Amino acid sequence: MIKNRFAQYEDKIDWEIPSATNMIYEFIEENLNKKRENATDVNRASAATMCPKRRWYQRRGDEGTPLTPRKIVNFALGDLSEKTLLHFIREGCVGPGKLYSEVDFGMETGSFTIQNGFTVRDYTQGDLHTKAGDIEIVGHPDGIGKRNSDGKWELIEIKSSANYGFSKFKDEGAGDYLNQAHVLMMSEELQLLGVKDVRFYYLRKETGHVWDILHHFDEKIWAATVEGYRISNQETLPTTPFELERESKWAGKGKPRKFTGLIKAGFPCSYCPYLDKCHPGLTKEFKKGFDGTISPAFTMVDPDFKKEEK
Repeated sequence: MIKNRFAQYEDKIDWEIPSATNMIYEFIEENLNKKRENATDVNRASAATMCPKRRWYQRRGDEGTPLTPRKIVNFALGDLSEKTLLHFIREGCVGPGKLYSEVDFGMETGSFTIQNGFTVRDYTQGDLHTKAGDIEIVGHPDGIGKRNSDGKWELIEIKSSANYGFSKFKDEGAGDYLNQAHVLMMSEELQLLGVKDVRFYYLRKETGHVWDILHHFDEKIWAATVEGYRISNQETLPTTPFELERESKWAGKGKPRKFTGLIKAGFPCSYCPYLDKCHPGLTKEFKKGFDGTISPAFTMVDPDFKKEEK
């Protein structure tokens, strides 16, 4: 076992790793990570899910917490999962009596075979072009499908998620991913097809569960999305959209949670590579969860905490 030099940047921490694992991580860091770190183009559809202030820092090329090889492996697994789900949509949802009469996933570039002999085709997604005010945005859809029920086209978006994200999707819908979908629906190409709906397909990575929800175009979401691009492209430093949260702990069955006297960075701030710039003065400590996973926590003393609350 050797010291994991990427641990300081992780949110799921292994302090030590086997030597062969380290070789894999070193390869990823050397060959793949630099491409992501140097990306300053935030006028992409996928960036619409991010905090505008985070995008502002990224557009300027400010240095943030680096993306770790472990996270890149996780992204790669998500990409493979999403390609696999596209296969099952094409095979299970297209044809007479099915949801779609036809689908378009882009240009087929190859294929690979998975267990039970399923041949999964790989596609290169075509560019879509959208204007958010005077800002030009490029996006890449997972696909579009023409419905048998009314002959209309809908946007198809595939997401793979952990257990919590999957459960939240079932209860609340696609959340910030709707911003990305609205950029795609408002593209010149999909406007010509009259696309006004997006169907999200979620894959629960740990169990294989699949769930889909249809969302309709919403002018309020589109207006907020346009504003996000405007803010991220402005010259002056944006205001901080997410405030720190008061930390609390369980105080016993039937009792209200008790404040600790600290304020903390919650989601999405705790995962932001520019957390130190946006919320300076936070202290980083490591805590073990119920599942044994070690994760960092970012806190500072709450100046408004009253002694009687202790």
